Amino acid sequence: MLEYLRGKLIEIGPNYAVLEVAGFGFKCSISLNAYNSIKIYKGSEVTLYTFLHYKEDSLDLYGFFDPLEREVFVLLNKVSGIGPKVALSILSWLKPEEVVSAITTEDVKILTSVPGVGNKTARKIFFELKDKVKSLALSGEFEGPLRTLQEAREALLSLGFSNEEIQKVLSELNGPTTLEEIIAEALKRLA
Repeated sequence: MLEYLRGKLIEIGPNYAVLEVAGFGFKCSISLNAYNSIKIYKGSEVTLYTFLHYKEDSLDLYGFFDPLEREVFVLLNKVSGIGPKVALSILSWLKPEEVVSAITTEDVKILTSVPGVGNKTARKIFFELKDKVKSLALSGEFEGPLRTLQEAREALLSLGFSNEEIQKVLSELNGPTTLEEIIAEALKRLA
């Protein structure tokens, strides 16, 4: 229904943002990752990609920094037993690329690092989303960042590092974007 909102960022907190659009103030629930990405734009125009969640007694608007974050949220929200609050919590703790990567590699340790997500919930996420995430990756939806992270992971695995070591290091990287930069930085941290 609402694809995105573009307007002046009036107010922002770690879990919400208020955008003024054509004289209306829209309050969106946001992830901590989205907060960290847009907080510097307070008072300026920003775009939030949105998802409107409706229940019998309420309408809740969720805002996301980019379409990838929204798509991961929508997928997580479709898993039985996971609602919007848990999906937003996962996206506050992990970047969208990390969630997709954890699902494709069935990395239980990464998902269970999120408070409130146990072994059973992580396995349910893998079971219900693994094929959906693969089809999105094949369609090019997550092609750039996900493919680079997967290639870096495969290269580091071939060098003899464990999946746990690799995932920990890759989740801590912020700056590098090319495959070569990611591998070089990961090797520095793993050595």
